[in-house]
Amino acid sequence: MASKLYIYDKSSEIDREQAAGRFEGDDDVLTIGVSLGVMNLKKVFDQLLGSHQTFNRAVIQTHGGPGKIYFGNEFIDSNVWKGTFYGLNYEKLFPKFTRMYFDGCNVAEGGRGTDFLIAAGYVFLGSAGGDAFGWKNIGHGLPGWLPGFGGHTIHFGGSDNFKRIRFFKGGGINWPNSFVH
Repeated sequence: MASKLYIYDKSSEIDREQAAGRFEGDDDVLTIGVSLGVMNLKKVFDQLLGSHQTFNRAVIQTHGGPGKIYFGNEFIDSNVWKGTFYGLNYEKLFPKFTRMYFDGCNVAEGGRGTDFLIAAGYVFLGSAGGDAFGWKNIGHGLPGWLPGFGGHTIHFGGSDNFKRIRFFKGGGINWPNSFVH
């Protein structure tokens, strides 16, 4: 059973190209493409929960904007995490300390980015705590898979453009160990 979850926006050509071969040969990664929006993503999480899957790492790769990610033409922001996903026991998918990376441009930018990461953390990281993190700037997508380098989005500016919210077991925010500036 896989311990890492990789979800990508199947409606995006660049995300499909980057997903192709990204974890090829790694039996520890469950890869899922989502293209029909918010309710399709919710169905994915419902199916994973119903089949008692668990993970300790997650990458969600989509196009992004300040405080939101996209699946097709629909976006998920802090209000969608709270209104559509909260309270549905998705934290059971992540019973150990989990690192959840939102690989979408600008997803962690500003106050909306902080709200997004906090809301996602409350949905998924309440069992054992973990990190919800993403970039505050626009990245440069690399199509396909490049051996030795990977297939992903490159973000310049280092830690100044990175934001991480760390959650305690039980769901409280560990502000001293978060990286928000």
